[in-house]
Amino acid sequence: MSRKSARRRFAVPIALAAGIVTAAAGTGIVSASGASDLPDRSAAQLLEDVQNSDIEGLSGTVVQNANLGLPSLGQSGGGLTQLADGSNQMRVWYAAPDKMRTAVLSDYGESDTIRNGEDVWTWNSEGGEATHYTLPKKAADAPLWPPSEMGGADPAKAAEQALKAIEPTTKVSTSQPVEVAGRDAYELVLEPKDGESLVDRVTLAIDAEHGVPLRTQVYSDDEKEAAFDIGFSRVDFGTPDKENFTFTAPKGVTVTEGTDELSDFLSNGKKPAADADVKAVGKGWTTVLTGEFDLKELSKETKKKAKHGGESVDLEKVLKQLPEVSGKWGSGRLFESKLVNALLTDDGRFYIGSVTPERLYEVADGK
Repeated sequence: MSRKSARRRFAVPIALAAGIVTAAAGTGIVSASGASDLPDRSAAQLLEDVQNSDIEGLSGTVVQNANLGLPSLGQSGGGLTQLADGSNQMRVWYAAPDKMRTAVLSDYGESDTIRNGEDVWTWNSEGGEATHYTLPKKAADAPLWPPSEMGGADPAKAAEQALKAIEPTTKVSTSQPVEVAGRDAYELVLEPKDGESLVDRVTLAIDAEHGVPLRTQVYSDDEKEAAFDIGFSRVDFGTPDKENFTFTAPKGVTVTEGTDELSDFLSNGKKPAADADVKAVGKGWTTVLTGEFDLKELSKETKKKAKHGGESVDLEKVLKQLPEVSGKWGSGRLFESKLVNALLTDDGRFYIGSVTPERLYEVADGK
């Protein structure tokens, strides 16, 4: 793979990362300006900058802070509680689409995911086991991120397509330039036009030199502080050394070969069976995802992943701690937070979205 190819393919997942929260950009676009010496950039230009980001490598420390107002899950929630309502750090290294590493650091230990060509490793210091996946030849050159629908367009057209895609539901503007990880950055502000969403706004800080998103902040309605904040505290745009992408199992760690699920996904792009029947009701920021779930099967899968170094969460105990609710739609449990609510019915249906519980009940009622 050429270095130019590596740079272009890295630009695509970065653009997706910025767009995943919004799925688009809309009207009311204002130029970024202020006390900083940075030249003015419109929202469309910033999206173009992201899509055209031209870097050969990256490493740094990412800090996540969450204040979602979650219900207490006790010990049964494992590290899930800290992930969704606390602070976490992650170190990242990137040298090419097939050379990347992340290391999540928390009170519960360290969890690593390493991609080096056809080899993928996952390891959790708490589990005592590491899992190795060998990608098939068809997928060995594929990035871990899904392909971009805008991959065939030039950066300017890709930005224009993104703006058109989210225009109906999102107001996009720019705020004053900011500093993130010691670097000057532009700030893109995304606001739902639908007042029914639990999300008030999302801000994206985009590196002024490289066009790489450095920070994402999500604010809930009527909150001055971000309910969810993830961004670089330190970043280096040099190419990391190759040693960062090799893995040697620590003493006493058992290494097992993983299943073909990851390989199958990268080979043919098929979604896991569990995702096949998920449906979306509504549009934009007030979309409600609905489908069916089998709690016993999910619990088995969670325990299996914990055995191979994944996070240990007792789903059945977690569910029992949630408040009971009922209505014409039936009965179940309600999970509430500042940004996302979920209704889990006793007959195995789920409804989840950035909407009020009342809206979830309406969707469950077929409205």
